[in-house]
Amino acid sequence: MKMTVDEKPLQINRGISILEAIYSSGARLQEPDCGPVRRWTNNYCCPAIHLAEVDGQLVTSTLLARLMAQDGMSVKTSSPSIDKALAERTRMLQERHECFFVRGMQKVIAAEAESAGFIKMEEWEKFAFPLRGAAPSLVHDPNRCVRCRACVDTCRDVQTVEALRFDAVEGVLIDEQRCVRCGQCIHICPSGATHKYRKLIDLLGCGSCPFDKPLGAMRERDETANAWSLLHSDDCYPVAQFAPAVRASLAQEFGLAPGELVTGKLYAALRRMGFRQVWDTNFSADLTIMEEGSELLHRLKHSGKLPMFTSCCPGWVRFAETFFPELLPHLSTSKSPQQMLGAVAKAYAARRLDVDPRRMKVISFMPCTAKKTEAVRPEMNSAARYLRSKDHASDFPDVDLVLTTRELARLLKMAGIDFGALPEERADPILGSYTGAAPIFGRTGGVMEAALRTAAALVTGLPPEKMEFRELETIEGIKATALQIGPVTIKAAVVHGLGNARKVCDSVRSGGEFASYHFIEFMACPGGCIGGGGQPIATNASTRAARTAGLDKDDREVCALRVSHENPEVKSLYTDFLQTPLSPVSHQLLHTHYTERPIPANPL
Repeated sequence: MKMTVDEKPLQINRGISILEAIYSSGARLQEPDCGPVRRWTNNYCCPAIHLAEVDGQLVTSTLLARLMAQDGMSVKTSSPSIDKALAERTRMLQERHECFFVRGMQKVIAAEAESAGFIKMEEWEKFAFPLRGAAPSLVHDPNRCVRCRACVDTCRDVQTVEALRFDAVEGVLIDEQRCVRCGQCIHICPSGATHKYRKLIDLLGCGSCPFDKPLGAMRERDETANAWSLLHSDDCYPVAQFAPAVRASLAQEFGLAPGELVTGKLYAALRRMGFRQVWDTNFSADLTIMEEGSELLHRLKHSGKLPMFTSCCPGWVRFAETFFPELLPHLSTSKSPQQMLGAVAKAYAARRLDVDPRRMKVISFMPCTAKKTEAVRPEMNSAARYLRSKDHASDFPDVDLVLTTRELARLLKMAGIDFGALPEERADPILGSYTGAAPIFGRTGGVMEAALRTAAALVTGLPPEKMEFRELETIEGIKATALQIGPVTIKAAVVHGLGNARKVCDSVRSGGEFASYHFIEFMACPGGCIGGGGQPIATNASTRAARTAGLDKDDREVCALRVSHENPEVKSLYTDFLQTPLSPVSHQLLHTHYTERPIPANPL
């Protein structure tokens, strides 16, 4: 057969692919300059930027390798149409970290929206609105929005926050004052849904690329490039922590079963990415129980403000500060596990490791978009304030950077890590061990269950008689239990989803049923952290159930110890540094205060 490649005649045999014909002619596909982004794609023959023109049509490298060369075919590896396409596609990768093909698939969503009467495609393709958001957690891109209003409905009907409203011209508008940064709007946004893209991604062989997911109209503020910079800076000593829920949800990003535990593989992956210490937020979940459980017992003994509310969920904390500021005295002053680990990493572990705490950069991987906002709260610099009293002059945050589970998957792909092939490893010592009470922090009812285990042991001096509270493990939005601890019957409740939180807060404020309770767990997201705004898409009833089962397995089958006060590294931390729960040092590093953020009753 005869064909031409770049206008040069070529004699070929039947049965070879177009790509083989190109190579046999001595020609090569263009390799455009994409900067460091090209290295991150981890595909030597990326179909978005490796093209040829075949009989006047642009064809990707993937198809060039599959389609057979034909007699009389004309192939070009350089042409004005290829140059124009490459210019657009490399710009998308460099400026927006976005794949041309994945962006193109969003037009399928837009076409469906047009059929439903939400938009007109001709107008949608001309949208040129500036980005909006709720800093530093959320970004809204009105130019990708298909005006379905699902996010508005979720914010109003499920979360009862009403931070979003729809304008016929501008689209979705965000009231940053009302927004609690929970990120539930992300999960309901159709332009960010991944299931419509999987066949294309699989066809193109792009599953290992960090840009294989769409940029939804609602999404988190991406910090992967900043994390990459910290990991490759000679001036930094990067350390990692990841939340309980992440170990039971990350697998989904790599084609594994939802709920599969990948704790050991994640330790290995973070180490290979360049983290100098790989620690675990499960450690500080156990630490949180020591402080929060002791605080509850102190309030019971000294007639403190009851019921005491949990405080580890920053979306819930922001909700309370905004809509129920008069109830803030009910919140535990204990920080979240993320912030506790950041504080003790820089005030304690840095000294143990002989590392300048100013060089230590704590990077957190969380299931939550609100954690990004929590980390930049001005009071979250406890280690710096503690060390300043010891002659360290500079200021720095306890946690330097927060990435969601989705961003973690992108970062691993940027590093070219074959996640499924990694061995099982362990966390680094000092802040790495955990008990079974810690992973269940990631699901609704888990914080309460962990706290009741240790509270009972601290009061009686005996192992807790009841380790599991099945009545708190259901999917009901509001659930309750009672536990006899010494002379007191503790009435405890668990709430998830802010619509349910509003009902319980109204009850407490008005002196209703829940005003007589002693302890109430609040989680902003349905299902708890396993349903957080930073979790893999899709997050729904099925994936939440699978992730919950994974965390329960970690508690009941994997962990030899199941109560927080038996964590050996937590014991060492108190012996060597903190002294006791609620000690002056503990209060300085592990406790916080809240800010009233009252707003007008009517939404924007």
